[in-house]
Amino acid sequence: MLAYYAKRSPGEEFERISKPLPEVGVWIDGSNVSDIEIDSLIERYALDRNIVRDVRDRNELPRVEYSNGTSYVFVRLPKISKAGHVRTLPLLCVLGDKMFMTLSTGDSVAPESLALSTLPITTDHTETLLLGVMAAIVSTFEDMISHTNRSITDTANRLKTHDITNRDFIHFVTVEANLNHCRMNLDSTLVMAKRLHENKRETLGEDSLEALDDIALHIQQLLVSIDSHLGSVESIRNAYGTIANNTLNQRMKTLTVFTVLITLPNVFYGMYGMNVALPYGDSPWAYAMVVGASMTAILLVYAIAKKLRIF
Repeated sequence: MLAYYAKRSPGEEFERISKPLPEVGVWIDGSNVSDIEIDSLIERYALDRNIVRDVRDRNELPRVEYSNGTSYVFVRLPKISKAGHVRTLPLLCVLGDKMFMTLSTGDSVAPESLALSTLPITTDHTETLLLGVMAAIVSTFEDMISHTNRSITDTANRLKTHDITNRDFIHFVTVEANLNHCRMNLDSTLVMAKRLHENKRETLGEDSLEALDDIALHIQQLLVSIDSHLGSVESIRNAYGTIANNTLNQRMKTLTVFTVLITLPNVFYGMYGMNVALPYGDSPWAYAMVVGASMTAILLVYAIAKKLRIF
């Protein structure tokens, strides 16, 4: 589906229009575009067919291409699935003369996301629209990383009460996969931004290059944050493994002591249960003597175990 927007000054809101106006710049936004819509745009604006058709490739990584005075910038737009997995789709940004185009086989960038940017965005200056799209995408990645951080923090807090379950560690697999997926896409976006900063074809002006530097710095900060979160996940896993091993050792020591305490009476009971002559076997207080000796041995072993801090 194609939508057309105009924004004549930074202070205005995006205005949706029915068709492009020749006297003003236009933002052509294509979400869930079909092959027919892509072909019509290629013919209408004389775009490079081979480059534009790459938007159909779900694995297309961020990159910059130039053809016949038109710049083509591929970025990846993130989205969280119902299962909690981060998924990304390629988003193609086309910069022409008073024409800016975004194409995606899924959902595109909403004008409201660009409106939140502090950049002076207008449709007459297409480079500001590109920077606004990039800033909106980076902010979306930041929101996803912050959500992941809250999930890690909640799990770390439960670790203090030993309330972590196997489901939490299965969830950690998803968390690590999401963080690695975000890192891969942000890394490739940073490389693309550096190439765009070279500005060999004068795609961006001085003010836009300064804004691009801010976006690149933001990406680098997010990459550092991702590494920190991955380290937190590894620390939680190692801490829980250490706690589990220590708890198992304590339980094994306790069970060993109980086994010894239970075995000691059987030694005396077994001796006086043999069908042979035994000292004091005929005495009326023989039973009390056996029970007393057993209890004394149990208490003695228990006291020694406590003193040695076996449990």
